[in-house]
Amino acid sequence: MALDDHSKHFFGQIAQKAFIEQDGKVLLVQYPPSETHGNGGTWDLPGGRLHDYETAVAGVKREVEEEIGVPVDIHEVLATGVNRVKDDFKLFFVIYKASLKDPARPFTPEAGEIGAIAWHDKKTLFTLPMIYGGYREALKSFLV
Repeated sequence: MALDDHSKHFFGQIAQKAFIEQDGKVLLVQYPPSETHGNGGTWDLPGGRLHDYETAVAGVKREVEEEIGVPVDIHEVLATGVNRVKDDFKLFFVIYKASLKDPARPFTPEAGEIGAIAWHDKKTLFTLPMIYGGYREALKSFLV
């Protein structure tokens, strides 16, 4: 989602994320150090929120492709949960199992939104500065 598209988002606080695994590694995006919302340098699963009138699957596919520049297939819901963003703001999340449509295609980070895209070993995923701690509990059975 471009920084100026926030008004198009679904009113609900629901983040849709893609768990893309390949060769024991999970694809993550890192927010740039200059990120204005205080998330600079943290890692996240690719994805975002829905636009008005968008289906869940179409929304997560669009968000992931915007962030990494590669289309994905969505397979199933892996996990759901809630992240406490601030004391007065909680964000419900849905994590989908996904795969790259073209694994050989190079990644292109979304300008202004994504600082880096990298594969990280799933066994050490949560040693990184992750944006939300709620992913840990939701994904623990998939990270062994």
